[in-house]
Amino acid sequence: MLAAVLEPPLWIELPAVVAGALAGALFAQKRGLDVIGVLALALVSGLGGGIIRDVLLARVPLALRESWYLVAVLASALIGAFFAQAASRLRGAMLTIDAISLGLFTVIGAQGGLSARLPVPSAILLGTITGVGGSVLRDVLVGETPPRMLRRGPPYASAAFLGATLYVGLVEGLGAHKGIAQIAALLLILLVRGVSLWRGWDSLEPKDLTPAILRSKELDQGSAAPDSPEDGGEG
Repeated sequence: MLAAVLEPPLWIELPAVVAGALAGALFAQKRGLDVIGVLALALVSGLGGGIIRDVLLARVPLALRESWYLVAVLASALIGAFFAQAASRLRGAMLTIDAISLGLFTVIGAQGGLSARLPVPSAILLGTITGVGGSVLRDVLVGETPPRMLRRGPPYASAAFLGATLYVGLVEGLGAHKGIAQIAALLLILLVRGVSLWRGWDSLEPKDLTPAILRSKELDQGSAAPDSPEDGGEG
């Protein structure tokens, strides 16, 4: 009974699987991998996030119980292997597919956390992990060090985090309809990814604030020190 409640509808998750698998297959083709390599990256990109989500929720992954998922991955892998040149010409479309995959998996993961009655922070975290899980596994398989999620560049994991936060906030905080929350979160992720790629924005770079804090303290201590007596004062 609980498993049925936790499982997302096929019509919601299957497009995410297709988008993720196609992005992985095209990524493999650009790297010059063989047909098996294309299929492998399509598998981890399309199914990796959902499998990680299901493992964290302590259930048999849905991708292993529904044959439609493997069929969708196989079809996406065939497109990436034999029609990659045609697909790659549509660079904007491929970036959109990747962003849609990120958004769909993020929303599905966040909803899975809410359905499992996880605390709000945990549901947001699960949504973020589900969104980026497939791409991280893909990068690890091809030796990308560090994975794209951990490098500076257009926001990726942070876009998933914002989308998951918006979805959980709308559903749990405002009681919004799930369909409306899903669309809003997906649009936010698409907006963040699209604008950052268009404008060339990068994710925030860490900066050590210790020197600035120490200088501020030194200035405060200097201003608080008593003034020395002036020469030639009254005697």
